[in-house]
Amino acid sequence: MGGAVWAEFNSAAGRLKRCAVAEVRGEALEWREPVWRPVQYRGKRSIATWWRLADVPRHAGCANLGVWRAAQELDFDPSVATFASWPVRLGSPDNGCVAVPDFFARLRSGEGCLVVCLSDAQQVQGGTWQERMRLLQTAAGETGWQLRVVSGAHPVVEANRRRLSRYRHARWADERTTRILHEVFARPLPFAEGIASSGLPRLEAAGRAHHLIWTQELVIDWERLFAPVDSLVVSARSVAA
Repeated sequence: MGGAVWAEFNSAAGRLKRCAVAEVRGEALEWREPVWRPVQYRGKRSIATWWRLADVPRHAGCANLGVWRAAQELDFDPSVATFASWPVRLGSPDNGCVAVPDFFARLRSGEGCLVVCLSDAQQVQGGTWQERMRLLQTAAGETGWQLRVVSGAHPVVEANRRRLSRYRHARWADERTTRILHEVFARPLPFAEGIASSGLPRLEAAGRAHHLIWTQELVIDWERLFAPVDSLVVSARSVAA
C-alpha cells in the first residue's frame, strides 16, 4: 500500500473530518461518536445490540452477538481503560478498500488499539477480509496503534464472564466489604463457605464478591464453570504474595 491511509472521524465538536491516519494519532477516538452504524432491516440474520460499559455511563454498539461478546471481553480486560464503537473509518488510496473497526480502545498504557471481531470463519477465506486486515495493519503501523483481532474465548470462560458481568458496575464496589472479603479469602475457600463465614449480610456480600471476581481482585479458575457451592475463590493479594 503505497499511499497514506486516510481516516474519517468526528471531531470533539461533532464535525466529520478526513485526513491522513497519522494525523489522528493524538485524537481521543475512544470518546467520539460513531461514523457508521449497522443497518437494520426485516429478515436480517444478525442482531445488533449494545454493551453498557462498566465504569462510564455510556454504551458501545455491537453489530452482532459475536461483537457483543468481544465488547464483554474488552470490558473484562484490565489492560483496557475504555473503548468506543465505530469511531473511525479507514481507507486505502490505492485500491479503494474501506474498513470500520468494531471498536477503538484506549489501553491503560495510553496506547490506542483497533479492535476487530472475527465472528464469521468465512470472512477469513475471502479476499475482502484479507484486504481489510492489510489496511488495518498499515493504519496501525502509521499511528503506532495496536491491532487486536478477537475471535472468541474458551466457551466456559465466556459463560463465566457472561454470568459475572452482571456485577461489573462500580455500584457493587465497597471499600469495607472488599477489605473483609480479601481477609476471608486469604486462603482458597469455596465461594459459599467464604460468604457465610464473612459475617456480612449474605446477599450483599455475594454481590460484592461477584464484583471482585469480575475485577479479578478475587481469583477463580475461569475455565471451570463457576458454581457458588464448590468453586474455589482466593484473594489476588494472596496469590501475588
